[in-house]
Amino acid sequence: MTSRNWMFTLIIAACAVGAAYGAQREAGAFGVVLSMFIVGGLTAIGIAVLAPEPAAETGIASPEESKLPTGFGRQLLDLIPTPLFLFDARGRVSYANAATRALLPRLEPGMHFSLLFRAPAFVQAVTEVIDGSAPRNVSFSAHLQGMEVQLAARVATLPTGGDFGPGRQVIVQLDDHTQRLATERMRSDFVANASHELRTPLASIIGYIETLRGHAKDDPDAQAHFLGIMDLQAARMQRLVDDLMSLSRIEMDAHTAPAELCDLDDLVQETADGMRPLLSRTAAKLDVDLAGLGAQVRADRHQIAQVVTNLIDNAVKYGGEGVHVAVSTAPPDVRFPGMTGITVTDDGPGIAREHIHRLTERFYRVNAKQSIERGGTGLGLAIVKHILARHGGELDISSQVGQGSRFTMWLPVAEYAESDLRADEEVRLTSMT
Repeated sequence: MTSRNWMFTLIIAACAVGAAYGAQREAGAFGVVLSMFIVGGLTAIGIAVLAPEPAAETGIASPEESKLPTGFGRQLLDLIPTPLFLFDARGRVSYANAATRALLPRLEPGMHFSLLFRAPAFVQAVTEVIDGSAPRNVSFSAHLQGMEVQLAARVATLPTGGDFGPGRQVIVQLDDHTQRLATERMRSDFVANASHELRTPLASIIGYIETLRGHAKDDPDAQAHFLGIMDLQAARMQRLVDDLMSLSRIEMDAHTAPAELCDLDDLVQETADGMRPLLSRTAAKLDVDLAGLGAQVRADRHQIAQVVTNLIDNAVKYGGEGVHVAVSTAPPDVRFPGMTGITVTDDGPGIAREHIHRLTERFYRVNAKQSIERGGTGLGLAIVKHILARHGGELDISSQVGQGSRFTMWLPVAEYAESDLRADEEVRLTSMT
């Protein structure tokens, strides 16, 4: 028997009791009817005040009609990393799993769905599904915990009856696409930037070829001039292609931990000495002063040599005429526990603060014209960042305008690197069992 039928039965019984009481008191027909109405009316008022509203009239599923997850089912849903939550027929939150509560810490039971996100597309999709429409898929942006995120929602009505109960419930599944969209945007930007960087020298070479075939074909001086420019542009393209290939190889090895044991000081000294013949063509001065700590690191020798080369080359290119570049052992830093560092310092013009956090972005240049003129590809520090990431290291940059720059590469010393490798291997073996 439903709760509504119980109410009617109770009121009728109360009326009967009132009638019997009136008859017992010999109150006459009018008294019997009056007693029946008084007792029955008071009973009806009490039921109206104390009994819950029927779900069919309010649109809110009662506990008997809306079967929310409990016990094992709730624990299972809390383990799912995807945010899931339920609305009742009035659009109020009736359940949210742990992932949803982490994403929306201010979420409270009974909150209306329109208060969750300031996103008209989301509100419209949920409204349409509550009104009986087919499931909806909607993408929207939202500001959560001070960050803009890109979310995708799947909104659908749960089947009524059976395990879900007869009450209408709407389920929403959220997916965070922020990282995926950012990666796609970076890939698109990378292709566009690489195409632009290659197109410029290529267009220059094609233009000079046409000139040499035209009025300059009989002018030896013009030919020598144009061929010199073409040689510079071809060299620029070659450097760019070399850096692109280098970056590609580094990314292919990104998930393979280096295994070779190296003496970092020896490797840095060897690399710096190898650059001296090239630096002799400039007015730059290079000093190497290593502490000789004999720090051992697990490293890919070629890649770490490339890091040192790029940092020194960067300092020489952008340090200005007669720049002094110093390579030294970095003092211990509490921000990088268990690591050893090598610092490359220059006394050049320095870098404004607003540029520092973007220096490792691909093709980012503080001064694009100056970078191109000095043979820069815009990939040098991006390569450094990816190599150090593969080695479990860090790149620390500090600079002030007019006071030079300091770039420090930090690498885990071998004993810490060994413990990290063992931990990774234990995790891998555990996941396989």
